Amino acid sequence: MSNVTVVHTKSELELAIERRDKTIAVKSASLADDVKTVKSASSGAFALAIGSAGVFATNFWNPLGWGSGIIGTLSTGSLITAIIAIGLSSTLLFAIYNDYSIKGRTSIQLAGGNSIDADLVMERD
Repeated sequence: MSNVTVVHTKSELELAIERRDKTIAVKSASLADDVKTVKSASSGAFALAIGSAGVFATNFWNPLGWGSGIIGTLSTGSLITAIIAIGLSSTLLFAIYNDYSIKGRTSIQLAGGNSIDADLVMERD
């Protein structure tokens, strides 16, 4: 397979998504787990998590805002944890959610005949 982008960090992943790379091989188990969590969420949970994280972040000083943020956090805790761990903008998170399919741990063929083991492979739909 040609044109495979190999990433080890969230900043490398961010650049690959921004460039709209067709195939991204993630070589970090923790980053791969976070991407899997985001990708496997239902659309309702994903929207709630993004909204709750935003409400909580913008209303941390306001006790009334805490309630909304906490309710959403309790409903989608592991998803919010993954979103914060990945640390990407909502635009890039939506790109992962909508524009890429994922494969779990696999070996991927690079141009030139070499292959690598990846913790996760993302392919643009």
